[in-house]
Amino acid sequence: MDSRQTHMPIFDRWATTYDKSVDSARGVFARYETVLDLVVDRIGSHASGRVLDIGVGTGNLTQRLLHRGAKVVGLDPSEAMLAKANAKLSPRSNLQLVRASDPFLRIPFRDESFDAIASTYAYHHVRPDHKEASLQEMFRVLSPGGVWVVGDLMFEDEQDEQAALRTYSWLEREHFARIAELRPFLARLGAKLDSHPITPFTWVIWTSKPHHK
Repeated sequence: MDSRQTHMPIFDRWATTYDKSVDSARGVFARYETVLDLVVDRIGSHASGRVLDIGVGTGNLTQRLLHRGAKVVGLDPSEAMLAKANAKLSPRSNLQLVRASDPFLRIPFRDESFDAIASTYAYHHVRPDHKEASLQEMFRVLSPGGVWVVGDLMFEDEQDEQAALRTYSWLEREHFARIAELRPFLARLGAKLDSHPITPFTWVIWTSKPHHK
C-alpha cells in the first residue's frame, strides 16, 4: 500500500481547498503552472491521442490536456478529488474519471491502452521499493512509441534531497523519486530518461517507450 492510500482522509479533506493551495504558487507548489505547462509540452503531439493522468486530483493537468484535444482517463484513489474534477470538467465525451485504489501499481486497463501517461504532484506517494514496479506497470499500459511524463517534487540523488530538507523547513519527508535511481529502472525497460529542473525541489522528467524489436 502506498502512502496516498494510507493518508486518504487527508486527500479527501484537501479536495475542497486544493486549488487554493496550488494558486498560491508557494512552497511545494512554487512554479506550479510552469510544471504543468512543461508536462503538456513534453507530451506534444501525443496529446491528440489517449492520455492517462495518474493522480488526476482536481483535474488541473487534465483540463490542459482536454484543451489540446486529448481523450483523457484520470485515475485517483480519492473520491472527493474525483468529485471536484468531475464538477470542474464534466460533462465531456473525451473524459473518463476512474477511482483506482493504487493507481501507479494496479492500473485497471489493458496493455498498450494509452498514447501518453502523465502525472503531476503524485509520484512522491509511491514508496521507493515500489518505484520500479510502478514503472513496469505504467509501461505495460503505454503503447510503443508513447511518452511518459512526470512533474513532481523529486531530486537528482540522495545528497540533493538531504540538502533540500535542510534548506526548506516546510519540506516534509515523502517518498521523493531520485532521478539517478530511476534511470537504471527505465534502462531495463529500454528507455532513456530526460529531465529538467523547475525549482530546487521540483522537476519534470520524461521518456518514451521503445517500439517492439
